[in-house]
Amino acid sequence: MNLPMRALAAHFRAHLAVMMQYRGEVLLWSVWGVISPAVLYAMWSAAASGSSSGVIAGYDQASFAAYFLMMMIVGHVTAAWDVYEMGYLVRSGSMSAQLLKPVLPMWQSIGANMAYKVVTLMFVVPMWAIFAWIVKPKFQPEWWEVAAGLAAMVLGSALAYLLSYVMAMAAFWAPKLDALGEAFFALSMFAGGRFAPIEALPWYVVPVAKALPFRWMYEFPTELLVGGRLSGAETVWGLIAQLGWLGVLVVAFRVLWRAGLKRYTAVSG
Repeated sequence: MNLPMRALAAHFRAHLAVMMQYRGEVLLWSVWGVISPAVLYAMWSAAASGSSSGVIAGYDQASFAAYFLMMMIVGHVTAAWDVYEMGYLVRSGSMSAQLLKPVLPMWQSIGANMAYKVVTLMFVVPMWAIFAWIVKPKFQPEWWEVAAGLAAMVLGSALAYLLSYVMAMAAFWAPKLDALGEAFFALSMFAGGRFAPIEALPWYVVPVAKALPFRWMYEFPTELLVGGRLSGAETVWGLIAQLGWLGVLVVAFRVLWRAGLKRYTAVSG
């Protein structure tokens, strides 16, 4: 095992132990990850039942239930928050200590991200099960959609993490990132299909949302796992788009990291 992988394993174990000590706070974050999609499901389900056809953007009540249940799961797997934390690390000087280590600070961040997703499973899985029991979702995926959807969810998670980290590196130039964090959240909600399926949004928003990377993080794997929404050609194109965006973000990370280190000056510490 090479050095980055050993560091990742060590950080994962350390953050796993830390998060087990803060189960109450972790529970609150877990509840939020379920409540938001549940409220949105109630809203869109009511809108669909009140429409003349009983369908909005190709979704009826049972399909909306499947969509938002799967969005809970995809949202959990793709959770990323460095765009909120990097500013603090730079302002407090904590980044300096991380830079002295023989591996990139990113590996510590990835370890924390993975530990959070593992620890919160004890809370979110029962909540997902209860939600599914109440709303009775309708899934209709073929085996290839499930396989492609799982791959897309992994790629979407990597994409969400890298985009969050690349945006967070703005902290090297402007260490207050609150507005940038809120912009990331808003774009992930509306352009990522978390607020509603993109086709249900106003017509002038749809092409913009489809041109951004957020759809490939959230809506694309969700649609595949719900089933019956995408053709084989659209699925292949979506996986290519995810890999393409990942390539762009890897290059962006390398360029911005080098430039940011030259710019970096700890505010304190």
